[in-house]
Amino acid sequence: MNNSQKDSHIETLSSVTGIEIKIIKQLTFETQSEPKRLKREFVPTLLNREILEDFSFPTEKTVELPGLSFKLSSNEDGYEIIPKLRKELEAKNYRIFLTSDIAEDIHEVVNLSILSSSNDFEPLVYFQTNGINYGITTQILIDELRNLDQHLELKILGVGNDWCEFKITKEPENWSSIVKKIFKLCPDIADRYNYLERDFQNILENTRKLYLWFD
Repeated sequence: MNNSQKDSHIETLSSVTGIEIKIIKQLTFETQSEPKRLKREFVPTLLNREILEDFSFPTEKTVELPGLSFKLSSNEDGYEIIPKLRKELEAKNYRIFLTSDIAEDIHEVVNLSILSSSNDFEPLVYFQTNGINYGITTQILIDELRNLDQHLELKILGVGNDWCEFKITKEPENWSSIVKKIFKLCPDIADRYNYLERDFQNILENTRKLYLWFD
């Protein structure tokens, strides 16, 4: 696209998402990537053995969200950009974070994504992040994260339908009790990777990142 076409494209994206043109151009510059509509994988979440035939689902495999995404070369690129822009964007009620999708050749594509959001947990609502195999709905997950937030002051780093990642910006008074709560919330941490509580505590202290995933 030429410059005129790019400007027109950005204006259209701003109109349909409500994201300021200035912000879109800023993220285009930071990522060196063209903006596209933010999408999430459509995964129906059913409780209590509900019968699939009783529900009408979208025919597409993805659902468009009122946000944008910009392709990155790696997660590390996003980890550099997010803290640089976080304060400025938070002041305007935006949140930026990593997302991922699968390309046609089955490799994972990492994106820096943006949504209009007044807090760091609202993106989980858009993505319907859950651990439904453990009975953890999106609302339960957010409630548990808000509890942890009181001790850790969490800032969103990434989100998907079955995972989320946050930056830990506050040192808790009692790491041990925090780790116990996290293990209870996300059993896969211990079950899949065989982490002991002390090992996981060391990871949290060293990386200052909380990554939760649910198989």
